[in-house]
Amino acid sequence: MPSRTTFIESELDKTLIEIQLRCSLTRQEKVESSGIIIAHPYGPLGGSMNNNVVIALQRYFLSEGYVTVCINFRGCGNSKGKTSWTGMPERKDYISVMNYMLQLNDINYPSVNSLILCVWLHI
Repeated sequence: MPSRTTFIESELDKTLIEIQLRCSLTRQEKVESSGIIIAHPYGPLGGSMNNNVVIALQRYFLSEGYVTVCINFRGCGNSKGKTSWTGMPERKDYISVMNYMLQLNDINYPSVNSLILCVWLHI
């Protein structure tokens, strides 16, 4: 099962954002696949890609053949920067991850042909 943790630059300000990319099949086994980006709960309250719900969602979508990405927003896990109060920088971080997935050209992973965005809302 291909898996890697890496950093991508936010389109907003080049802040390094930690992501975990996983898939149950290689490109040789499946040329194209749907993808999902799984966000975590609010970082200052303990949210990260290691949240139990994030992990459960990732396991489920891996079992269904999706390319999965879990993201640690700015200020969480090993991502750089600070969590914002407005969520606007995090929105740009999310867009950066979307673009990364849609442009993924790695022989270890299927090409992503569609995306599901899994977000947390705090109201």
